Amino acid sequence: MSESEFDLEKELGLELGRPAKPELGLGEDELGRIAISSELSLSLTEAKIEMYVPESRRDRVAVGEYVVIPCDYAGGKIFARIKRLSYRKRDALDDMSEVHLLVGAERVGEEEYIELAELEPLSMIVQGKALEVRHIPKPNTLVRRVASEDEVKVGLDLPEDGLFLGYVAVNGEPIRLASGLPIPYYLRNDPERIGDPLIFTHTLIAGMSGRGKTHVAKNFLRQVVGSRYRMERRGGEEREVNLVILDPHNEYWQMMEDNPVLASLPAKELDTLRGQGVKFGGVKTVRVFVAKEEGRRYQGAPKYLEFTIPFALVRQFPYLIAGGEVNEEQFGALVLLVRDFFAAGGERYQEFKEFLEAATAEERYKAGLIHSETLKALKRRVLRPYFEKVFDQGANPLDQLYEEIFAEGAVSVFPTEHLSPEAERVVVLAIMSMVADAKTEAVESEWAKRIARFPVVLVVDEAHNYLTNAATQQDRIIVEKFVAAAKQGRKNRLGLVLITQNPQDVNEAVLSQVSTRLLLGMEAGLAERAGAPKEYQKALPYFERGRMVVHSPENSHPLELRGLDSCLVQH
Repeated sequence: MSESEFDLEKELGLELGRPAKPELGLGEDELGRIAISSELSLSLTEAKIEMYVPESRRDRVAVGEYVVIPCDYAGGKIFARIKRLSYRKRDALDDMSEVHLLVGAERVGEEEYIELAELEPLSMIVQGKALEVRHIPKPNTLVRRVASEDEVKVGLDLPEDGLFLGYVAVNGEPIRLASGLPIPYYLRNDPERIGDPLIFTHTLIAGMSGRGKTHVAKNFLRQVVGSRYRMERRGGEEREVNLVILDPHNEYWQMMEDNPVLASLPAKELDTLRGQGVKFGGVKTVRVFVAKEEGRRYQGAPKYLEFTIPFALVRQFPYLIAGGEVNEEQFGALVLLVRDFFAAGGERYQEFKEFLEAATAEERYKAGLIHSETLKALKRRVLRPYFEKVFDQGANPLDQLYEEIFAEGAVSVFPTEHLSPEAERVVVLAIMSMVADAKTEAVESEWAKRIARFPVVLVVDEAHNYLTNAATQQDRIIVEKFVAAAKQGRKNRLGLVLITQNPQDVNEAVLSQVSTRLLLGMEAGLAERAGAPKEYQKALPYFERGRMVVHSPENSHPLELRGLDSCLVQH
Protein backbone atom coordinates (compact mmCIF):
# COMPACT_ATOMS: atom_id res chain seq x y z
CA MET A 1 0.00 0.00 0.00
CA SER A 2 1.10 3.59 -0.59
CA GLU A 3 2.48 5.69 2.23
CA SER A 4 -0.35 8.23 1.96
CA GLU A 5 -3.05 5.57 2.23
CA PHE A 6 -1.32 3.95 5.20
CA ASP A 7 -1.03 7.27 7.02
CA LEU A 8 -4.71 8.02 6.56
CA GLU A 9 -5.84 4.62 7.84
CA LYS A 10 -3.52 4.81 10.82
CA GLU A 11 -4.45 8.37 11.66
CA LEU A 12 -8.17 7.63 11.77
CA GLY A 13 -7.75 4.37 13.68
CA LEU A 14 -9.33 2.21 10.98
CA GLU A 15 -8.54 -1.41 10.29
CA LEU A 16 -7.65 -2.16 6.70
CA GLY A 17 -10.60 -3.38 4.69
CA ARG A 18 -13.15 -2.82 7.47
CA PRO A 19 -15.91 -0.19 7.69
CA ALA A 20 -15.54 2.89 9.86
CA LYS A 21 -16.50 2.19 13.44
CA PRO A 22 -19.20 4.08 15.31
CA GLU A 23 -16.61 4.87 18.00
CA LEU A 24 -15.55 7.87 15.89
CA GLY A 25 -17.92 9.78 18.16
CA LEU A 26 -19.82 12.00 15.75
CA GLY A 27 -22.69 14.15 16.94
CA GLU A 28 -25.92 14.66 14.99
CA ASP A 29 -24.58 17.60 12.91
CA GLU A 30 -21.00 16.33 12.64
CA LEU A 31 -19.99 14.90 9.28
CA GLY A 32 -16.41 13.70 9.72
CA ARG A 33 -12.89 14.61 10.75
CA ILE A 34 -10.04 16.51 9.15
CA ALA A 35 -7.75 13.92 7.53
CA ILE A 36 -4.42 13.88 5.69
CA SER A 37 -4.44 11.76 2.57
CA SER A 38 -1.41 13.45 1.05
CA GLU A 39 -1.07 16.78 2.86
CA LEU A 40 -2.95 19.35 4.91
CA SER A 41 -1.95 22.80 3.72
CA LEU A 42 -3.00 26.45 3.48
CA SER A 43 -1.33 29.22 1.50
CA LEU A 44 -2.17 32.70 0.26
CA THR A 45 -3.42 31.28 -3.04
CA GLU A 46 -4.77 27.78 -2.36
CA ALA A 47 -5.70 25.25 0.29
CA LYS A 48 -5.60 21.46 0.64
CA ILE A 49 -8.07 20.59 3.41
CA GLU A 50 -9.85 17.23 3.39
CA MET A 51 -12.46 15.62 5.62
CA TYR A 52 -12.78 11.89 6.15
CA VAL A 53 -16.45 10.89 5.76
CA PRO A 54 -17.42 7.71 7.66
CA GLU A 55 -19.95 5.35 6.16
CA SER A 56 -22.72 6.51 8.49
CA ARG A 57 -22.46 10.03 7.03
CA ARG A 58 -21.78 9.32 3.34
CA ASP A 59 -25.40 9.69 2.27
CA ARG A 60 -25.68 13.01 4.08
CA VAL A 61 -22.99 15.04 2.30
CA ALA A 62 -23.16 16.75 -1.09
CA VAL A 63 -20.96 19.08 -3.10
CA GLY A 64 -21.75 22.72 -2.38
CA GLU A 65 -22.87 22.29 1.24
CA TYR A 66 -21.51 24.63 3.91
CA VAL A 67 -19.60 23.33 6.93
CA VAL A 68 -17.75 24.69 9.96
CA ILE A 69 -14.29 23.61 11.14
CA PRO A 70 -13.45 24.62 14.74
CA CYS A 71 -10.09 26.32 15.04
CA ASP A 72 -9.95 26.89 18.80
CA TYR A 73 -6.26 27.74 19.00
CA ALA A 74 -6.91 30.68 16.66
CA GLY A 75 -9.97 31.82 18.60
CA GLY A 76 -12.51 31.11 15.87
CA LYS A 77 -13.84 28.69 13.29
CA ILE A 78 -13.39 28.23 9.55
CA PHE A 79 -16.48 28.55 7.37
CA ALA A 80 -16.05 26.31 4.33
CA ARG A 81 -17.85 24.70 1.41
CA ILE A 82 -17.62 21.09 0.23
CA LYS A 83 -15.82 21.49 -3.07
CA ARG A 84 -15.21 17.89 -4.10
CA LEU A 85 -16.09 14.34 -3.01
CA SER A 86 -13.96 11.31 -3.83
CA TYR A 87 -13.44 7.66 -2.96
CA ARG A 88 -9.97 6.23 -2.28
CA LYS A 89 -8.88 2.61 -2.00
CA ARG A 90 -8.24 1.22 1.43
CA ASP A 91 -5.45 -1.03 0.13
CA ALA A 92 -2.90 -0.99 -2.64
CA LEU A 93 -4.22 -3.95 -4.67
CA ASP A 94 -4.18 -3.10 -8.34
CA ASP A 95 -7.52 -3.66 -10.05
CA MET A 96 -5.87 -5.94 -12.62
CA SER A 97 -3.78 -7.96 -10.19
CA GLU A 98 -4.30 -11.72 -9.90
CA VAL A 99 -5.16 -11.46 -6.20
CA HIS A 100 -7.85 -8.85 -6.89
CA LEU A 101 -9.40 -10.98 -9.61
CA LEU A 102 -9.81 -13.81 -7.13
CA VAL A 103 -12.04 -11.64 -4.94
CA GLY A 104 -15.68 -12.07 -5.93
CA ALA A 105 -17.30 -8.89 -7.25
CA GLU A 106 -20.22 -9.36 -4.87
CA ARG A 107 -17.81 -9.06 -1.95
CA VAL A 108 -16.41 -5.68 -3.03
CA GLY A 109 -18.73 -3.11 -1.48
CA GLU A 110 -18.57 0.52 -0.42
CA GLU A 111 -16.77 -0.48 2.75
CA GLU A 112 -13.73 -1.34 0.66
CA TYR A 113 -13.18 2.39 0.05
CA ILE A 114 -12.59 5.60 1.99
CA GLU A 115 -14.64 8.72 1.16
CA LEU A 116 -12.96 12.11 1.37
CA ALA A 117 -14.48 15.57 1.03
CA GLU A 118 -12.24 18.40 -0.18
CA LEU A 119 -13.16 21.60 1.65
CA GLU A 120 -12.86 25.15 0.30
CA PRO A 121 -12.30 27.64 3.14
CA LEU A 122 -14.34 30.82 2.56
CA SER A 123 -13.79 32.83 5.73
CA MET A 124 -12.65 32.71 9.34
CA ILE A 125 -15.37 33.58 11.87
CA VAL A 126 -13.85 35.32 14.89
CA GLN A 127 -16.04 37.03 17.49
CA GLY A 128 -18.93 37.36 15.05
CA LYS A 129 -16.85 38.82 12.20
CA ALA A 130 -15.66 37.29 8.94
CA LEU A 131 -11.90 37.47 8.40
CA GLU A 132 -9.44 36.05 5.89
CA VAL A 133 -8.55 32.40 6.54
CA ARG A 134 -5.00 32.55 7.92
CA HIS A 135 -4.94 29.52 10.23
CA ILE A 136 -4.93 25.85 9.34
CA PRO A 137 -7.23 23.36 11.11
CA LYS A 138 -5.66 20.65 13.24
CA PRO A 139 -5.70 17.03 11.99
CA ASN A 140 -8.61 14.94 13.28
CA THR A 141 -10.75 18.03 14.06
CA LEU A 142 -14.46 17.30 13.92
CA VAL A 143 -16.27 19.00 11.02
CA ARG A 144 -19.96 19.86 11.31
CA ARG A 145 -22.74 21.40 9.28
CA VAL A 146 -23.53 25.07 9.79
CA ALA A 147 -25.69 25.30 12.89
CA SER A 148 -27.12 28.81 12.90
CA GLU A 149 -28.28 31.59 10.62
CA ASP A 150 -25.58 33.82 12.07
CA GLU A 151 -22.86 31.42 10.92
CA VAL A 152 -24.18 31.54 7.35
CA LYS A 153 -24.61 35.32 7.36
CA VAL A 154 -21.19 36.00 8.86
CA GLY A 155 -19.37 33.24 6.97
CA LEU A 156 -20.70 34.41 3.60
CA ASP A 157 -20.56 38.10 4.59
CA LEU A 158 -24.27 38.58 3.91
CA PRO A 159 -25.96 41.96 4.43
CA GLU A 160 -28.43 42.16 7.30
CA ASP A 161 -30.98 44.00 5.16
CA GLY A 162 -31.45 45.71 1.81
CA LEU A 163 -33.23 44.78 -1.42
CA PHE A 164 -34.49 41.21 -1.08
CA LEU A 165 -33.35 38.85 -3.89
CA GLY A 166 -34.19 35.37 -2.62
CA TYR A 167 -33.07 32.73 -0.11
CA VAL A 168 -29.58 31.29 0.35
CA ALA A 169 -29.71 27.79 -1.11
CA VAL A 170 -27.62 24.68 -1.74
CA ASN A 171 -28.39 22.37 -4.66
CA GLY A 172 -31.72 24.05 -5.32
CA GLU A 173 -33.07 23.99 -1.77
CA PRO A 174 -33.07 26.93 0.67
CA ILE A 175 -30.91 26.37 3.75
CA ARG A 176 -33.14 25.81 6.79
CA LEU A 177 -31.49 25.69 10.18
CA ALA A 178 -32.81 25.28 13.72
CA SER A 179 -35.56 27.90 13.35
CA GLY A 180 -36.84 26.22 10.19
CA LEU A 181 -36.87 29.58 8.40
CA PRO A 182 -34.90 30.17 5.19
CA ILE A 183 -32.05 32.70 5.19
CA PRO A 184 -32.86 35.83 3.15
CA TYR A 185 -30.31 37.37 0.81
CA TYR A 186 -30.28 41.15 0.36
CA LEU A 187 -28.50 43.57 -1.95
CA ARG A 188 -26.85 46.29 0.16
CA ASN A 189 -29.02 49.37 0.00
CA ASP A 190 -28.38 51.57 3.06
CA PRO A 191 -26.39 54.68 2.05
CA GLU A 192 -25.82 55.60 5.71
CA ARG A 193 -23.82 52.42 6.32
CA ILE A 194 -22.30 51.46 2.96
CA GLY A 195 -21.97 54.67 1.01
CA ASP A 196 -23.30 54.04 -2.49
CA PRO A 197 -26.23 51.59 -2.66
CA LEU A 198 -25.41 48.75 -5.06
CA ILE A 199 -28.49 49.37 -7.21
CA PHE A 200 -26.42 52.17 -8.78
CA THR A 201 -23.60 49.80 -9.70
CA HIS A 202 -26.02 48.05 -12.08
CA THR A 203 -27.62 44.63 -12.29
CA LEU A 204 -27.79 41.88 -14.90
CA ILE A 205 -30.59 39.28 -14.86
CA ALA A 206 -29.79 36.57 -17.40
CA GLY A 207 -31.09 33.10 -18.18
CA MET A 208 -32.55 30.96 -20.90
CA SER A 209 -36.20 31.31 -21.89
CA GLY A 210 -38.57 29.73 -19.37
CA ARG A 211 -36.23 29.94 -16.37
CA GLY A 212 -38.12 32.77 -14.64
CA LYS A 213 -36.29 35.99 -15.57
CA THR A 214 -39.40 38.18 -15.58
CA HIS A 215 -40.66 36.62 -12.34
CA VAL A 216 -37.30 37.34 -10.67
CA ALA A 217 -37.14 40.82 -12.17
CA LYS A 218 -40.63 41.78 -10.96
CA ASN A 219 -39.87 40.57 -7.44
CA PHE A 220 -36.60 42.51 -7.40
CA LEU A 221 -38.13 45.70 -8.81
CA ARG A 222 -40.96 45.49 -6.29
CA GLN A 223 -38.29 45.89 -3.59
CA VAL A 224 -36.80 48.93 -5.36
CA VAL A 225 -40.15 50.76 -5.38
CA GLY A 226 -40.28 53.31 -2.57
CA SER A 227 -36.52 53.35 -1.90
CA ARG A 228 -35.09 56.76 -1.10
CA TYR A 229 -31.55 57.93 -1.87
CA ARG A 230 -29.49 61.04 -1.32
CA MET A 231 -28.61 62.98 -4.45
CA GLU A 232 -24.89 63.65 -4.17
CA ARG A 233 -24.88 66.51 -6.65
CA ARG A 234 -27.97 68.30 -5.34
CA GLY A 235 -26.92 69.27 -1.84
CA GLY A 236 -27.56 65.83 -0.40
CA GLU A 237 -31.34 66.04 -0.71
CA GLU A 238 -33.15 62.70 -0.36
CA ARG A 239 -35.43 61.67 -3.22
CA GLU A 240 -37.53 58.62 -3.99
CA VAL A 241 -36.44 56.44 -6.89
CA ASN A 242 -38.15 56.61 -10.29
CA LEU A 243 -38.39 53.30 -12.20
CA VAL A 244 -38.45 53.46 -16.01
CA ILE A 245 -39.20 50.05 -17.52
CA LEU A 246 -38.85 49.17 -21.21
CA ASP A 247 -41.29 46.29 -21.62
CA PRO A 248 -41.02 44.34 -24.92
CA HIS A 249 -43.48 41.61 -23.90
CA ASN A 250 -46.27 43.68 -22.32
CA GLU A 251 -45.78 42.19 -18.84
CA TYR A 252 -44.58 44.83 -16.40
CA TRP A 253 -47.74 46.94 -16.35
CA GLN A 254 -49.17 44.10 -14.24
CA MET A 255 -47.03 45.37 -11.36
CA MET A 256 -49.92 47.70 -10.57
CA GLU A 257 -52.04 44.71 -9.49
CA ASP A 258 -51.92 42.32 -6.53
CA ASN A 259 -51.10 38.68 -7.17
CA PRO A 260 -54.21 36.74 -6.01
CA VAL A 261 -51.99 33.73 -5.26
CA LEU A 262 -50.51 35.60 -2.30
CA ALA A 263 -53.94 35.85 -0.68
CA SER A 264 -54.13 32.05 -0.56
CA LEU A 265 -50.78 31.62 1.19
CA PRO A 266 -50.76 30.66 4.87
CA ALA A 267 -50.66 33.68 7.17
CA LYS A 268 -47.37 32.38 8.60
CA GLU A 269 -45.66 32.67 5.19
CA LEU A 270 -46.85 36.24 4.73
CA ASP A 271 -45.72 37.10 8.25
CA THR A 272 -42.29 35.66 7.42
CA LEU A 273 -42.06 37.87 4.33
CA ARG A 274 -43.04 40.93 6.34
CA GLY A 275 -40.58 40.06 9.08
CA GLN A 276 -37.80 39.80 6.49
CA GLY A 277 -38.69 43.21 5.07
CA VAL A 278 -40.02 41.84 1.77
CA LYS A 279 -42.41 44.21 -0.03
CA PHE A 280 -45.35 42.73 -1.90
CA GLY A 281 -48.65 43.81 -3.43
CA GLY A 282 -49.58 45.95 -6.42
CA VAL A 283 -47.84 49.30 -6.96
CA LYS A 284 -50.33 52.15 -7.22
CA THR A 285 -47.82 54.52 -8.83
CA VAL A 286 -47.47 52.44 -12.03
CA ARG A 287 -48.28 54.42 -15.16
CA VAL A 288 -48.27 52.98 -18.66
CA PHE A 289 -47.04 55.01 -21.66
CA VAL A 290 -47.79 53.61 -25.10
CA ALA A 291 -46.01 54.73 -28.28
CA LYS A 292 -48.25 55.38 -31.27
CA GLU A 293 -47.40 53.85 -34.64
CA GLU A 294 -49.69 54.29 -37.63
CA GLY A 295 -51.58 51.08 -38.35
CA ARG A 296 -50.76 49.46 -34.99
CA ARG A 297 -52.98 49.08 -31.95
CA TYR A 298 -52.00 48.46 -28.34
CA GLN A 299 -53.90 45.93 -26.23
CA GLY A 300 -52.79 45.35 -22.67
CA ALA A 301 -53.09 47.68 -19.70
CA PRO A 302 -56.66 48.86 -19.04
CA LYS A 303 -55.44 52.43 -18.65
CA TYR A 304 -52.56 54.10 -20.49
CA LEU A 305 -51.35 57.37 -21.98
CA GLU A 306 -50.45 57.47 -25.66
CA PHE A 307 -47.41 59.37 -26.92
CA THR A 308 -45.44 59.95 -30.10
CA ILE A 309 -41.74 60.40 -30.84
CA PRO A 310 -41.32 64.00 -31.99
CA PHE A 311 -38.83 64.42 -34.81
CA ALA A 312 -37.43 67.31 -32.74
CA LEU A 313 -35.57 64.68 -30.65
CA VAL A 314 -33.43 63.91 -33.71
CA ARG A 315 -31.69 67.26 -33.11
CA GLN A 316 -30.18 65.72 -29.97
CA PHE A 317 -30.09 62.13 -31.22
CA PRO A 318 -29.40 62.01 -35.00
CA TYR A 319 -28.83 58.24 -34.83
CA LEU A 320 -32.57 57.71 -34.31
CA ILE A 321 -32.94 57.89 -38.10
CA ALA A 322 -29.59 56.30 -38.90
CA GLY A 323 -30.73 52.69 -38.72
CA GLY A 324 -28.27 49.85 -38.48
CA GLU A 325 -26.90 50.22 -42.01
CA VAL A 326 -25.37 53.70 -41.86
CA ASN A 327 -21.57 53.63 -41.74
CA GLU A 328 -19.30 56.18 -40.09
CA GLU A 329 -18.90 58.40 -43.16
CA GLN A 330 -22.62 58.43 -43.85
CA PHE A 331 -23.40 59.17 -40.22
CA GLY A 332 -21.07 62.18 -40.30
CA ALA A 333 -22.99 63.46 -43.29
CA LEU A 334 -26.30 62.82 -41.54
CA VAL A 335 -25.22 64.84 -38.51
CA LEU A 336 -24.36 67.77 -40.81
CA LEU A 337 -27.73 67.55 -42.58
CA VAL A 338 -29.67 67.34 -39.30
CA ARG A 339 -27.81 70.36 -37.95
CA ASP A 340 -28.57 72.41 -41.07
CA PHE A 341 -32.20 71.28 -41.09
CA PHE A 342 -32.94 72.44 -37.55
CA ALA A 343 -30.88 75.60 -38.01
CA ALA A 344 -33.16 76.45 -40.92
CA GLY A 345 -36.23 76.19 -38.66
CA GLY A 346 -37.32 72.66 -39.55
CA GLU A 347 -39.25 70.56 -37.02
CA ARG A 348 -41.07 67.56 -38.50
CA TYR A 349 -40.05 64.42 -40.34
CA GLN A 350 -42.05 65.32 -43.46
CA GLU A 351 -40.14 68.60 -43.64
CA PHE A 352 -36.85 66.74 -43.26
CA LYS A 353 -37.75 64.51 -46.22
CA GLU A 354 -38.22 67.58 -48.38
CA PHE A 355 -35.01 69.09 -47.05
CA LEU A 356 -33.09 65.92 -47.91
CA GLU A 357 -34.52 65.87 -51.44
CA ALA A 358 -33.42 69.47 -51.93
CA ALA A 359 -29.99 68.83 -50.44
CA THR A 360 -29.29 66.28 -53.17
CA ALA A 361 -29.26 69.11 -55.67
CA GLU A 362 -27.61 71.81 -53.60
CA GLU A 363 -24.27 72.96 -54.95
CA ARG A 364 -22.71 73.48 -51.50
CA TYR A 365 -23.16 69.79 -50.65
CA LYS A 366 -22.02 68.74 -54.11
CA ALA A 367 -18.97 70.98 -53.75
CA GLY A 368 -17.39 68.68 -51.22
CA LEU A 369 -19.17 68.94 -47.87
CA ILE A 370 -20.93 65.66 -48.64
CA HIS A 371 -20.16 63.43 -51.59
CA SER A 372 -23.06 62.94 -53.97
CA GLU A 373 -22.94 59.15 -53.58
CA THR A 374 -23.06 59.52 -49.81
CA LEU A 375 -26.14 61.72 -50.16
CA LYS A 376 -27.82 59.11 -52.33
CA ALA A 377 -27.03 56.35 -49.83
CA LEU A 378 -28.41 58.44 -46.97
CA LYS A 379 -31.55 59.18 -48.89
CA ARG A 380 -32.20 55.45 -49.35
CA ARG A 381 -31.71 54.77 -45.63
CA VAL A 382 -33.47 57.76 -44.10
CA LEU A 383 -36.55 57.85 -46.34
CA ARG A 384 -38.00 54.62 -44.98
CA PRO A 385 -41.80 54.14 -44.70
CA TYR A 386 -41.66 53.17 -41.02
CA PHE A 387 -40.17 56.54 -40.05
CA GLU A 388 -43.33 58.24 -41.35
CA LYS A 389 -45.42 55.93 -39.18
CA VAL A 390 -43.56 56.51 -35.91
CA PHE A 391 -42.52 60.18 -35.90
CA ASP A 392 -45.02 63.01 -35.24
CA GLN A 393 -48.14 60.83 -34.91
CA GLY A 394 -50.40 63.43 -33.34
CA ALA A 395 -50.27 62.12 -29.77
CA ASN A 396 -48.49 63.64 -26.76
CA PRO A 397 -44.85 64.29 -27.72
CA LEU A 398 -42.47 62.22 -25.58
CA ASP A 399 -40.32 65.21 -24.68
CA GLN A 400 -43.37 67.05 -23.30
CA LEU A 401 -44.49 64.22 -20.98
CA TYR A 402 -41.39 64.40 -18.83
CA GLU A 403 -43.21 65.60 -15.71
CA GLU A 404 -45.50 62.55 -15.75
CA ILE A 405 -42.81 60.04 -16.69
CA PHE A 406 -40.03 61.28 -14.44
CA ALA A 407 -41.32 61.81 -10.93
CA GLU A 408 -40.54 60.67 -7.41
CA GLY A 409 -41.96 57.23 -6.73
CA ALA A 410 -43.26 56.81 -10.29
CA VAL A 411 -43.04 53.46 -12.05
CA SER A 412 -43.21 54.34 -15.75
CA VAL A 413 -43.76 51.34 -18.03
CA PHE A 414 -43.27 51.48 -21.81
CA PRO A 415 -44.76 48.38 -23.51
CA THR A 416 -43.50 47.93 -27.07
CA GLU A 417 -44.83 44.54 -28.20
CA HIS A 418 -47.48 46.18 -30.40
CA LEU A 419 -44.86 48.05 -32.46
CA SER A 420 -43.09 46.92 -35.60
CA PRO A 421 -39.43 45.96 -34.96
CA GLU A 422 -38.21 49.14 -36.68
CA ALA A 423 -40.54 51.44 -34.76
CA GLU A 424 -39.79 49.65 -31.50
CA ARG A 425 -36.07 50.35 -31.94
CA VAL A 426 -36.68 54.07 -32.50
CA VAL A 427 -38.93 54.31 -29.43
CA VAL A 428 -36.63 52.36 -27.10
CA LEU A 429 -33.50 54.21 -28.18
CA ALA A 430 -35.24 57.56 -27.73
CA ILE A 431 -36.20 56.77 -24.12
CA MET A 432 -32.81 55.25 -23.29
CA SER A 433 -31.03 58.23 -24.81
CA MET A 434 -33.05 60.78 -22.87
CA VAL A 435 -32.16 59.10 -19.58
CA ALA A 436 -28.49 58.58 -20.42
CA ASP A 437 -27.91 62.12 -21.68
CA ALA A 438 -29.70 63.69 -18.72
CA LYS A 439 -27.69 61.66 -16.22
CA THR A 440 -24.38 62.50 -17.93
CA GLU A 441 -25.37 66.17 -18.31
CA ALA A 442 -24.86 65.95 -22.06
CA VAL A 443 -27.84 68.16 -22.89
CA GLU A 444 -29.45 71.35 -21.59
CA SER A 445 -33.24 71.04 -21.71
CA GLU A 446 -36.16 71.08 -19.33
CA TRP A 447 -36.65 67.32 -19.57
CA ALA A 448 -32.97 66.71 -18.87
CA LYS A 449 -33.05 68.94 -15.79
CA ARG A 450 -36.11 67.04 -14.57
CA ILE A 451 -34.49 63.61 -15.00
CA ALA A 452 -31.36 64.77 -13.20
CA ARG A 453 -33.38 65.63 -10.07
CA PHE A 454 -34.33 62.05 -9.15
CA PRO A 455 -32.66 58.68 -8.71
CA VAL A 456 -33.59 56.71 -11.82
CA VAL A 457 -33.49 52.94 -12.31
CA LEU A 458 -33.74 52.15 -16.02
CA VAL A 459 -34.88 48.58 -16.75
CA VAL A 460 -34.02 47.30 -20.25
CA ASP A 461 -35.60 43.93 -21.04
CA GLU A 462 -34.11 42.12 -24.06
CA ALA A 463 -31.04 44.30 -23.49
CA HIS A 464 -29.04 42.38 -26.11
CA ASN A 465 -31.12 44.08 -28.82
CA TYR A 466 -29.94 47.57 -27.85
CA LEU A 467 -26.58 47.33 -26.08
CA THR A 468 -25.18 45.00 -28.64
CA ASN A 469 -21.83 43.81 -29.94
CA ALA A 470 -22.79 44.86 -33.48
CA ALA A 471 -20.35 47.26 -35.10
CA THR A 472 -22.72 49.71 -36.83
CA GLN A 473 -22.31 53.40 -36.11
CA GLN A 474 -25.66 53.56 -34.33
CA ASP A 475 -24.74 50.65 -32.04
CA ARG A 476 -21.33 52.15 -31.24
CA ILE A 477 -22.87 55.47 -30.21
CA ILE A 478 -25.48 53.82 -27.97
CA VAL A 479 -22.87 51.62 -26.28
CA GLU A 480 -20.49 54.55 -25.69
CA LYS A 481 -23.37 56.62 -24.28
CA PHE A 482 -24.36 53.91 -21.79
CA VAL A 483 -20.84 53.01 -20.76
CA ALA A 484 -20.37 56.68 -19.86
CA ALA A 485 -23.70 56.77 -18.02
CA ALA A 486 -22.95 53.53 -16.16
CA LYS A 487 -19.57 54.83 -14.98
CA GLN A 488 -21.30 57.81 -13.39
CA GLY A 489 -24.18 55.78 -11.98
CA ARG A 490 -23.08 56.07 -8.35
CA LYS A 491 -22.55 59.80 -8.55
CA ASN A 492 -25.61 60.70 -10.63
CA ARG A 493 -27.93 58.06 -9.14
CA LEU A 494 -28.60 56.05 -12.28
CA GLY A 495 -29.09 52.32 -11.96
CA LEU A 496 -29.31 50.00 -14.96
CA VAL A 497 -31.14 46.68 -14.77
CA LEU A 498 -30.38 44.65 -17.89
CA ILE A 499 -32.49 41.57 -18.60
CA THR A 500 -31.54 39.13 -21.36
CA GLN A 501 -31.57 35.54 -22.52
CA ASN A 502 -28.58 36.24 -24.76
CA PRO A 503 -25.82 37.66 -22.53
CA GLN A 504 -23.26 36.75 -25.19
CA ASP A 505 -24.78 39.46 -27.41
CA VAL A 506 -24.56 42.26 -24.84
CA ASN A 507 -21.56 44.48 -25.44
CA GLU A 508 -18.62 43.55 -23.20
CA ALA A 509 -17.89 47.20 -22.39
CA VAL A 510 -21.40 47.51 -20.94
CA LEU A 511 -21.19 44.19 -19.06
CA SER A 512 -17.91 45.28 -17.50
CA GLN A 513 -19.80 48.04 -15.67
CA VAL A 514 -22.30 45.62 -14.10
CA SER A 515 -21.57 44.77 -10.47
CA THR A 516 -24.43 42.41 -9.57
CA ARG A 517 -25.34 39.42 -11.73
CA LEU A 518 -28.37 37.20 -11.14
CA LEU A 519 -27.87 34.17 -13.34
CA LEU A 520 -30.61 31.63 -13.90
CA GLY A 521 -30.41 28.39 -15.89
CA MET A 522 -28.26 28.71 -19.02
CA GLU A 523 -25.76 26.77 -21.09
CA ALA A 524 -22.22 26.56 -19.74
CA GLY A 525 -20.82 28.72 -22.55
CA LEU A 526 -23.37 31.45 -21.88
CA ALA A 527 -22.69 31.19 -18.15
CA GLU A 528 -19.03 31.97 -18.73
CA ARG A 529 -19.90 34.88 -21.02
CA ALA A 530 -22.35 36.23 -18.43
CA GLY A 531 -19.64 36.27 -15.76
CA ALA A 532 -20.71 33.24 -13.71
CA PRO A 533 -18.09 32.07 -11.18
CA LYS A 534 -16.22 29.02 -12.48
CA GLU A 535 -17.56 26.74 -9.77
CA TYR A 536 -21.13 27.31 -11.04
CA GLN A 537 -20.64 27.35 -14.82
CA LYS A 538 -21.14 23.60 -15.31
CA ALA A 539 -24.10 23.48 -12.92
CA LEU A 540 -26.15 26.35 -14.40
CA PRO A 541 -27.51 24.31 -17.36
CA TYR A 542 -29.32 22.11 -14.81
CA PHE A 543 -30.88 24.95 -12.81
CA GLU A 544 -34.65 24.69 -12.83
CA ARG A 545 -36.98 27.69 -12.84
CA GLY A 546 -36.31 30.11 -9.97
CA ARG A 547 -32.92 28.68 -9.02
CA MET A 548 -30.06 31.14 -9.57
CA VAL A 549 -26.54 32.19 -8.77
CA VAL A 550 -25.78 35.67 -7.46
CA HIS A 551 -22.35 37.12 -8.19
CA SER A 552 -21.91 40.51 -6.54
CA PRO A 553 -18.34 41.05 -5.30
CA GLU A 554 -19.23 44.19 -3.34
CA ASN A 555 -22.08 42.38 -1.60
CA SER A 556 -21.02 38.83 -0.65
CA HIS A 557 -19.30 35.65 -1.75
CA PRO A 558 -20.80 34.12 -4.92
CA LEU A 559 -23.55 31.74 -3.91
CA GLU A 560 -26.76 30.04 -4.93
CA LEU A 561 -30.20 31.48 -4.30
CA ARG A 562 -33.73 30.21 -4.52
CA GLY A 563 -36.30 32.75 -5.64
CA LEU A 564 -39.82 32.91 -4.27
CA ASP A 565 -42.30 30.47 -5.78
CA SER A 566 -44.93 33.21 -5.92
CA CYS A 567 -44.58 36.53 -7.66
CA LEU A 568 -44.98 39.48 -5.31
CA VAL A 569 -47.17 41.29 -7.85
CA GLN A 570 -49.42 40.08 -10.65
CA HIS A 571 -47.59 37.88 -13.19
